[in-house]
Amino acid sequence: MNEQELRDGLRDTMAASSPPPSMNPTEALDTAKRAHKRRRATWAGLGAGATVVALAAGTVFALTPSGESLPIDAATGGVPTHGNGPVDTTKTTWPNNQPDRTQHNGPQADKAAGVLATLKAALPDTLKVDENLTHQGSGNKVTMSQAQFANYYGPGNQQQAWEYAAVVSLTRAAAPNGGHGHVIVQVNPPGNEGSSSTDVCTLASAFWSSEGPCQTRVVQGKTVGVTTKGERASLDNVAAYRYEDGTVVWVAQSKDASSSQSTGSMSQPPLTADQLAQLALNPAFKVK
Repeated sequence: MNEQELRDGLRDTMAASSPPPSMNPTEALDTAKRAHKRRRATWAGLGAGATVVALAAGTVFALTPSGESLPIDAATGGVPTHGNGPVDTTKTTWPNNQPDRTQHNGPQADKAAGVLATLKAALPDTLKVDENLTHQGSGNKVTMSQAQFANYYGPGNQQQAWEYAAVVSLTRAAAPNGGHGHVIVQVNPPGNEGSSSTDVCTLASAFWSSEGPCQTRVVQGKTVGVTTKGERASLDNVAAYRYEDGTVVWVAQSKDASSSQSTGSMSQPPLTADQLAQLALNPAFKVK
């Protein structure tokens, strides 16, 4: 299954997905990889209609409503716990009476929309956001945002951890017909089990299982992990930064169009590795 198929699976996938799997990269790198593969599937939906990367019943950042479903391995999932007595493991308990992991309307969805707005505003003038490019079949827009529930945490498991993602389809401003690329941002606020590692290269390499070589870059006195494309990776680069409070920001990019409706792919990724690292440090991405 490729990234395009994941993206085209979006919200129906989320609705059918199992509860979020427990992720703890600090315990083992293998655990981190499994967790972020889940996230990759879920949010992959970002491009499918409402947002995704991490997307559905067993994978991860897949985002939004699409008329298609994406089967995912539910074996990796666990039932979210509230802390108010035993949990019925035969039925998924989503927060706020949601029917699935994704909040389509409400305060969390608004925060994800804010991440998308921040991403658009932070891009250089040499790039242009394509608001209209859609995925063939579903008709969902590539440019999108999504908020999805991750896990409960804190005393009595009463606090909710969420994940926020946004993706933009891009062209070169000077060559709008020269092909599309895309940039993805994912923000995990404190409490998210999928981003507990304190090593920025571990975080960057685990995102969508990019697994490419990683180097740290010091930008404005802060350390960012930046990967280059691995042999099997679908992303050209991933930058990861972790705030002291535990918030993690990923910014990833690909020169691929991520849509068969495009005129083709870019010849080079939208941003340089330095620009990607700088973007990951944008304080406006820090969702509260």
